[in-house]
Amino acid sequence: MSIKCKEVLVLAALVALLSCGDHREQRAKGNELEWELGESLPADTLTEEEEELGFSEENNPRLDGVFNDFLFAYLHSRTLRRERTIKPLRLEHTTRPAEMLEQFDPEFEFGFLSGEYFTTLYGNARQMQAEDEEEMEEDSIVSLQRINLNDGTIRNFLFQREDGRWLLSAIREATFQDDDLCDFLGFYARFCTDSLFLAQSIADPLRIVIQDTDEEDGSIDGIIDADQWQTFCSEVPSGIISNIRKGQDYSGHTVVMRKSGLANGLQEVFTFTNERGNWRLTKYEN
Repeated sequence: MSIKCKEVLVLAALVALLSCGDHREQRAKGNELEWELGESLPADTLTEEEEELGFSEENNPRLDGVFNDFLFAYLHSRTLRRERTIKPLRLEHTTRPAEMLEQFDPEFEFGFLSGEYFTTLYGNARQMQAEDEEEMEEDSIVSLQRINLNDGTIRNFLFQREDGRWLLSAIREATFQDDDLCDFLGFYARFCTDSLFLAQSIADPLRIVIQDTDEEDGSIDGIIDADQWQTFCSEVPSGIISNIRKGQDYSGHTVVMRKSGLANGLQEVFTFTNERGNWRLTKYEN
């Protein structure tokens, strides 16, 4: 079922607020404007005055509330990135001493979030729902993860809330072996690149929940044979994916991956279950 992602709506509202000149005149006439976030970042075309108008704490009291609200503002405001990044930034390694970064290029570091979608991993569907309903309690430290499925590395961007304000406080380099999702990530890295392994790792039958094309807010809940999988989903997230860790519990036998579109607000949800030591895709939603 097509679902509008709350984080995307927050970002769209912020971007709309920042649009300038003739864009403001068009908004006054009731026209709707959309940014194609995969092509360029709105902040690249904004003046500092316009950035401050939309992203200052005075004009956006929710800025330091839910972490996702802050994150999208941080990623799209040069002023906010400058103010909310600790300098020098600590870079922690697993095999050698930490170093202090005098230079930090956020456009390069966060480039993995400028594509068409981002992903988040949950320990079960209830955790995903709790986040959507803002019921999930966030820790004082949240980790934005850049997960490279090609080489098995993870780059953790650690955001810490101090005196009610979110700050990028450190970067921690790691590998799959250092993460409590090690077993799943090792499985998924092969799942998304090996077509034969993928076919063998789909539950048969597979439960699906898909949008009902005849009813805007309706959905069809049913089962399909495993060999029908590509009819409904031709591509799974691969290469470099993201994860926002803020209190998820991965101690069970389930991992839910949500793929959220940046430009269109649609999403896909993949539910993986570990059965007798083997991971399998057991449910797909769109």
